[in-house]
Amino acid sequence: MAAVSEAPPTTVGTRNDAARKYPPLLAIFIAMAIVLAVLPSALNLPQSNPTQTLEYAPVPPDDQDAPPNSNMSSLGLGSSSGIDGAGARGGDGAGGDPLEIPPPNGPPQKPSGDYQCVGENPKRQTIDPLAPPCVPFFDGDNGGSTYQGVTAKEITLLIYLDGGISYTQASDPTRRATPEQEYFDLFKPEDPKRPEHLTTRGLRTWQQYFNQRFQTYDRTVHFHVYYSKSQPSSDDRRADAADNFEKVKPFAVVSFATEGFEDEYLKAMARKGVLNFGSFGLRPSEFFEAFPKMIWSYLPSIEQQTRSFVNYICTKIGYAGALATNAGGELQNRPRKFGIIHTKDPKQQGLVKAAEIVMGKLNDQCGVKMDHVGIYPTCCLAQDNGEVPTYAAQQMQEMSDKDITTIIWPGGINGNYGKAAKANNYFPEWIVMGDGLLDAWYAIILAEMSASFDRRAIVVTPQTLKPADEQQLCWREYRDVDRATPDYDLKYICEFYENLLQFFIGVQVAGPKLGPTSIDKGFHAIPQKRESNDPAVPACFYEPGDYTCIKDTEAMAWSANDRAPGSNYPGCWRAIEGGQRYLPGEWLQATAAPRDGFAKAYAPSDPCNGYSTSVRFNPT
Repeated sequence: MAAVSEAPPTTVGTRNDAARKYPPLLAIFIAMAIVLAVLPSALNLPQSNPTQTLEYAPVPPDDQDAPPNSNMSSLGLGSSSGIDGAGARGGDGAGGDPLEIPPPNGPPQKPSGDYQCVGENPKRQTIDPLAPPCVPFFDGDNGGSTYQGVTAKEITLLIYLDGGISYTQASDPTRRATPEQEYFDLFKPEDPKRPEHLTTRGLRTWQQYFNQRFQTYDRTVHFHVYYSKSQPSSDDRRADAADNFEKVKPFAVVSFATEGFEDEYLKAMARKGVLNFGSFGLRPSEFFEAFPKMIWSYLPSIEQQTRSFVNYICTKIGYAGALATNAGGELQNRPRKFGIIHTKDPKQQGLVKAAEIVMGKLNDQCGVKMDHVGIYPTCCLAQDNGEVPTYAAQQMQEMSDKDITTIIWPGGINGNYGKAAKANNYFPEWIVMGDGLLDAWYAIILAEMSASFDRRAIVVTPQTLKPADEQQLCWREYRDVDRATPDYDLKYICEFYENLLQFFIGVQVAGPKLGPTSIDKGFHAIPQKRESNDPAVPACFYEPGDYTCIKDTEAMAWSANDRAPGSNYPGCWRAIEGGQRYLPGEWLQATAAPRDGFAKAYAPSDPCNGYSTSVRFNPT
């Protein structure tokens, strides 16, 4: 086939006291997994060896459409036939002496021969169940410079991080804060006179790991890292995008911005033809649709996540005649009466929109109306952090006076409510939508909520069931390359895994002729509506016009006295039904009538979820 080139479009015209995994948020998230499929023979990747290996996505045709030069919103969707088959887990990751292998330093080493496939039926690129069926070698024409940031030998990837953030449990107390407004080229070795932050070092290891294990068609993915200024404004984000594009000219950016206004950065980069990957949770579908083929998310859109959340409430909590079985005191077993708390923080537009959608859909779909609405001005506070929480005390008193039995909380942590409810001796039920923090066990995150949540709170979340840190897939894969990084640091570094995995899957499924269209066609070749039968494995597929991965959720119940795997602190989310996952609209499957969501919430067999999130602070 002739080389194909997709021309990129030309350029058109807080303070945070806990890490966030919703916008603005760090994302977050988790070993990716789903049983995916082997392609039919029509989608075979041509190879010089007569023994052909099935590819995960179709090789893009010669006539793939190039984006127009000025109007990114007019980019069209790729389409392709579906794929069938079943995936399999591979072997275990490396073990042994943690000091055995030092972290890599400098350009990654590609495999000297074929990629080592793992598992069976089909063999996969890595042990991650989301990894594509293995393409062990490539011997052909990759098209050379098929898009900006792509050459015959390299793909330029920029990692965008917030500067001035202190990693509170980092192993090196002198290097806990990230640098500000600095670039790092990870093909160049670390300057021994300027020790790098743990995130930069960790990304060096991920650069080595993914390049060694994913088929990139004779290209090496070249990581660059940029740290923004502390507490950036919207103008700062746009200025970063202009400077990053001028200095790096990346094919794609993986953004981990958490300090606000990251949408401005993402949109500015997309207008320059740069693809975006990341944990962009709680963003509306219209955000992705405005830049088709350019912005991809591991987490679901607001519409997808609220659909599951509302379906759970309507079928498990708010059906006609439902009693507040898990409320405390005089509220117990009364007919449920609902209230809601949510934020109006202008920096948290995703959470604001989520609350609006939840209230509207609950009323429309099952007649659940809010008898009281509580609004908090600042998100997202795990503890009071010096704020005078008079609004929380007032709202909890008002809800208690109105006999509100059940409080809906569509994301956005604020520990003031737990303290205020406990002080008022008010113990309602809590139905929470996971946001990356409220669904984590980490003690400092839920310390102020634990007593109020105990045996009264359920969270509906896209997170998967996870074991202790050192048993998680991310840790095992990281340790294959680097066994010297301290465990404390690896807690932070693992948060990059899912988004980098999504990017490298996109590169592999695109085939040799890399560009937005080929990535779009590859992702949309993944079979749709494939249920997960493993609580550690999300259902991940891309519907027509959709640019997000995870589609299903699980429900968990808070237990204040149990401990999560690997935790030294009391408190954990127990996975209801062992972590059984449901696609949107399927919470009633296998049941003839609505059942109380709390009925199975504390079965002794339900495991504690090891999902946690790092805690970082803006030192200013």
